[in-house]
Amino acid sequence: MQEAFLVFITNISLYPTIVFTALVMFVTLYWVVSLLGLADMDSVDLGDLGGDADVSNLSSTGFFTGLMLKFGLYGVPLIIILTLISLIGWLLSYLYTSFLHQNVDSGILYYVFGTGALVFVLVISMWLTGLIISPIRKNIAKIPKRNASSNIGKIAVVRTLSVTDKHGEAVLNDGGAGLILKIRSDMSDNQLKQGDKVVLVAYLDDANTYRVTPVEDK
Repeated sequence: MQEAFLVFITNISLYPTIVFTALVMFVTLYWVVSLLGLADMDSVDLGDLGGDADVSNLSSTGFFTGLMLKFGLYGVPLIIILTLISLIGWLLSYLYTSFLHQNVDSGILYYVFGTGALVFVLVISMWLTGLIISPIRKNIAKIPKRNASSNIGKIAVVRTLSVTDKHGEAVLNDGGAGLILKIRSDMSDNQLKQGDKVVLVAYLDDANTYRVTPVEDK
């Protein structure tokens, strides 16, 4: 049992698996931080681009954005995309390290084959992730969007440790499980903190966030 564990630790520490091991550790930490309310979950923002965009011309949208579109990596929170890519990539690279990479255990060929495997696994992981999130993205698109302006004037409770002009989330009681909303505040002093009640005073359509002010004690 101990020997098998040592083999496992060795394999996940070898190149290229170590790259995906680090990614898995990062997304795991991010999920923990997010669940504790220390960070908010931002969605991939591709501007006005969507499924009908011309993904054959990557230069027209920027290489990274075009690549994301080409693999269908949009329409869901970025952390979900990174999580799927990390887990799939880790599994595939671990299999490579366990069964193939052990035959080339030193020298320049070790890194040449390892880098080739890294690129191949990354591409396959992005492709599979795009397939997985495709039905999710389509179902989200079919859900009628709530009228955001109808929430203006309602009171929500801050769920993140703080709220700034670039970061913050609050929970709005909608009679069900509650809505998690992105919120922003321009307050420079008396910073909003977790548990504070805020009023939704404006909706910023471009950023899909609400401008808030604290509820004044009477």
